[in-house]
Amino acid sequence: MNLTQVYEEPARRISCRRGKSASSEGFCHDCAVQSRAFCAVLSNEALTKLEGLHTLCDLAPEESLFMEGDRAASFFTVLNGCLRLSKLLPDGRRQITGFVLPGEFIGLSPGTTHAYNAEALVEANLCRFALGDLERISDENPAMKGRLLDMTNANLARAQEHMLLLGRMTALEKIASFLCNLIERASAADLSHDPLILPMSRADIADYLGLTIETVSRTFTRLKTDKLISLPEHNQVEVNDMPELRRLAEG
Repeated sequence: MNLTQVYEEPARRISCRRGKSASSEGFCHDCAVQSRAFCAVLSNEALTKLEGLHTLCDLAPEESLFMEGDRAASFFTVLNGCLRLSKLLPDGRRQITGFVLPGEFIGLSPGTTHAYNAEALVEANLCRFALGDLERISDENPAMKGRLLDMTNANLARAQEHMLLLGRMTALEKIASFLCNLIERASAADLSHDPLILPMSRADIADYLGLTIETVSRTFTRLKTDKLISLPEHNQVEVNDMPELRRLAEG
C-alpha cells in the first residue's frame, strides 16, 4: 500500500504576515469562533485582557504558517479557512497528519521546535499569541487551562482514530470515516456540511488516509454509484444516506 505521495518542498519559505493590530476594543467579544475556541470560558474582564495580547495572521492558499523544526514561540486559533498538518519522511515523501478548522488551535509543542509543517489549504485568518502570554493568562484562569486540556485531549483522540484508519480499515471505510468526522467538525464550526465543502484535494485526502489518489477517486465514485453521496462539485459532497455512511465508518 502506498502510504504517502512524494512531496516536493516549496521553493520558498513564507512566514505568517503580521496584520494590523487585533487589539481594537471588542474584537474578541465579537469573534465568530470565540464561543468554541479555547477562550470561550473566560470572563468579560479576562477576555478584554486577552484582547490586547494578540495579533492577526493572514495566509494565502499553500502559504506556510510554520515548518517542522521552526522555533515554537506562538499559539494560533484558526478564525476561518483550513490548515493542513504534515511531516516529511526521510525519503522525501509526505504524510498528512491532520487538518485544522475554525475554532481549533495549533502551535502547542512539547519541545522548543515544531514537530510538523502547517500550511493553509485556502485563504486563512488566524489569531496569534506569544506562548509566554498564553501561559500567563492560563495560570490566571484555571478554567481556560482546563479547556485547553480538553481540546488537547480531543486532538489526541483524533490522532488515535487516525492511527486506526491507517492500520485497520478498508479504503471504503476510511473514506466514510473521513467524511463523517469532517461533517461533525464542520457542523461544530458552523461551516457548510450540506453540502460538505472539501478544502483539501484528493491528493491531500490520499496522503492523510494512506491511499493512492486513484483509490480515493474510485472510492468516491463507488459511494456515489451506491447513492450514499452525491458530488455536485469536485470539492463538494452531499450525503444522501447518513446512517449507512456511519455504518461503513464504524467498520
